[in-house]
Amino acid sequence: MKLVLIKFLVGGFAVLISYIVSVVLPWKEFGGIFATFPAVFLVSMFITGMQFGDKVAMHVSRGAVFGMIGVLFSILATWGLLQATQMWLVSIIGGFVVWFVSALVIFEMVEFIFRKRRDKHGWKTERSNDK
Repeated sequence: MKLVLIKFLVGGFAVLISYIVSVVLPWKEFGGIFATFPAVFLVSMFITGMQFGDKVAMHVSRGAVFGMIGVLFSILATWGLLQATQMWLVSIIGGFVVWFVSALVIFEMVEFIFRKRRDKHGWKTERSNDK
């Protein structure tokens, strides 16, 4: 429970700083830059590494790559929807859907490529049982 509270506080603090920056500074884009601060990822890596060790932290980090690439697609979709519809709630929901789907598609593509290369070269890995 203490770890969840730490994640909540760090993530909430990052959102608060993002909001303050976007309100105080005349350059509103700075709020967006701070909004992408990877606070939750960094805290998750730290806590996972402490609790479960380097191997599990490595898997969390690998998964985060797919999610963060999905964030790029989400931002582009949200921005495009906002330009097209002028409806911020619809744009946010659409961006969330795009993030989730794109992260899953990217993950599946990487797994497919890994399996093809493993089978072609006959590699024996920790993930060999994942078929």
